[in-house]
Amino acid sequence: MPTSSHAPKAKITVTLSPDVVRQLDALVETPLARSRSQLVEEALRRWLEERVQKDLERQTEEYYRSLSPAEQDEDKEWSTIAAEAAGRLWTE
Repeated sequence: MPTSSHAPKAKITVTLSPDVVRQLDALVETPLARSRSQLVEEALRRWLEERVQKDLERQTEEYYRSLSPAEQDEDKEWSTIAAEAAGRLWTE
């Protein structure tokens, strides 16, 4: 989820427990980040990307679970054909 470098950032306020703030501050003192904001933004960005990935995985699982036995058999056949074709391409 890259952001445009030209878009202004929004300023928000969050309330964190003291132990989280201490951990953030300890990281800010390392080369990992220049500020609390940078750390929080990166953590949220990663969390959001993970949620998108998990949602995609859930949707994929739901799709495959919804297939009838005949559709499952057809899918297995296509998978076998695709794997054999890929194997031939990789050995050439």
